Amino acid sequence: MAARKKTTVAQTKAAQVKTTEPKVTDTTKSAPVSPVTATETKAAPKRVCKKVSMELQYADKCIDVTSLESKAVAAWSEATGNAKTAAKSINLYVKPEENKLYYVIEGEAGEIEL
Repeated sequence: MAARKKTTVAQTKAAQVKTTEPKVTDTTKSAPVSPVTATETKAAPKRVCKKVSMELQYADKCIDVTSLESKAVAAWSEATGNAKTAAKSINLYVKPEENKLYYVIEGEAGEIEL
């Protein structure tokens, strides 16, 4: 049988100190980098506004829709006392057989002759 080594108190304390020291991690490894960093941000996509031209032709009449919008907003502005630029929600209803344009602007309805 092998003889057992005698350990001193100093050796035991040194062994305990060695086991309780914090582990040093390798800092050369880094976490995965996201494609967008804090200093680099993606620009928002540009909104493209399309210009649409529409014309209503009925019974030898030719009516431009943009002129209908401006007439409706002017009539609404005059009826309510609001500025023309305050009209954000505009719904137009054309009834060519009645020769009328009905509108609902900002929840208020009205009508004008074509």
